[in-house]
Amino acid sequence: MIYQKKLSSGPFLKKGIDIKDKDLLEVANEGKQVQGNYGMQNIFLVKTADGKEGNVEFKQSSINNMIDAFGPDAVNWVGKKVRAWLFNDIKDGKPIIKLHITHPDAQFTSAGFVLPKSVKSEPEAPKTANLEGDDEVRVEDIPF
Repeated sequence: MIYQKKLSSGPFLKKGIDIKDKDLLEVANEGKQVQGNYGMQNIFLVKTADGKEGNVEFKQSSINNMIDAFGPDAVNWVGKKVRAWLFNDIKDGKPIIKLHITHPDAQFTSAGFVLPKSVKSEPEAPKTANLEGDDEVRVEDIPF
């Protein structure tokens, strides 16, 4: 009997075939970590524009992009549209295609991926009031 190695996550989408450069994808689950040949992998189910579903690995740079765009809780990433960026590279002397996932409005610059300030996920500023001395403040006067 000959066995084939299979990842329990299901079928993967092929870079350059199922996913093209700058395609819009939809994140379909909150992902899971599985042990791969080179350590832990972050595997997410995504949907392509034509409705095809499959898994992709989000490298740490893509995870960082998702946190910048949508916050650190991957539950909030489900249903979000994301942009796929494909780059040709060489690994171990062989040509490969690298996949990067970003917010759909992100731009690739010489400094890397840049997310417009208007869509960055930033923590909400604490709601504080400046009080001096014995000032009396009514709750309804505090701007929240």
